[in-house]
Amino acid sequence: MALTDLPDTYLADFGVDCVAGSVTAKGILDMPSQVISDGMVLTTDYTLTAKAADFGDLLYGSEMNVNGALYTVREVQLQDDGIFCQIALQRSVATSVSTATTPLDAGDSDDSVDSLGIAQLDPELDGGTASSSYLDGNTVDGGSA
Repeated sequence: MALTDLPDTYLADFGVDCVAGSVTAKGILDMPSQVISDGMVLTTDYTLTAKAADFGDLLYGSEMNVNGALYTVREVQLQDDGIFCQIALQRSVATSVSTATTPLDAGDSDDSVDSLGIAQLDPELDGGTASSSYLDGNTVDGGSA
């Protein structure tokens, strides 16, 4: 007589909420620490055990939320009979994005037109002034060719 796995019961007792894409399910997060580099560095290796039916098809680089924290998938391996999988994770760091609001062409008196009659952008790309130092063709910092 074969034993029947009850993964939902196991995960309900020990699991935390996990979300990847449109899938929300339980998983068990392990965070063992290890001393490496001759005792100089302490590192944490994040591993999530979950049902393969829920998260077994995640790909390298996929993002998932585990118990409220963002992680990136490094590797997915099926365990034993394939009911469970182990997902190697890397803790993700949220980065903020800033937007520059400086106009590309201020339309002021230092606009120039090249030899083909095409208007060139102002030197104020980074908010500088006409006297600011820029790299322009052979001219560096206001020098000549």
